[in-house]
Amino acid sequence: MMMRMVSRKHRGFTLIEMLIVIVVIAILALIVIPRLLGAGRKAKEAALRGDLHQLRNAIQQFEADCGDYPGSESQLMTAPSAGATGGTGIALDVNGWQGPYLRTADGNLPKDPFTESSTTWSYTQATGHIQSGSTLTAINGEAYSTW
Repeated sequence: MMMRMVSRKHRGFTLIEMLIVIVVIAILALIVIPRLLGAGRKAKEAALRGDLHQLRNAIQQFEADCGDYPGSESQLMTAPSAGATGGTGIALDVNGWQGPYLRTADGNLPKDPFTESSTTWSYTQATGHIQSGSTLTAINGEAYSTW
């Protein structure tokens, strides 16, 4: 009789106990994994909003200093040459240039977080408006190119 009591204490987990643990872990994974995957996308969206804000502020500062929107995004980083015209064709006041209006580690425009390129920004010279060149859609359903 004593021998049976000892052997029951050291038997381990039953199959039902193991299945319950696996089901609980699977349910927790179904809750946590989608939230972790969405965090990376939210971070990229926040970076895009920040970059667009920075670019638009630089364009406004350029316009205030030089009298017109930049003829190209590169004029935010390097001074326009004498006789250069802005986005609407008006001669720029190159003496008013107070730039660079953007400073990045590599000296180029910031990279679009979704296209991972600094050359895919969509810039409208006549209005000084800049947007993402990405064709993707945001979490809220808007296209990044409309931000």
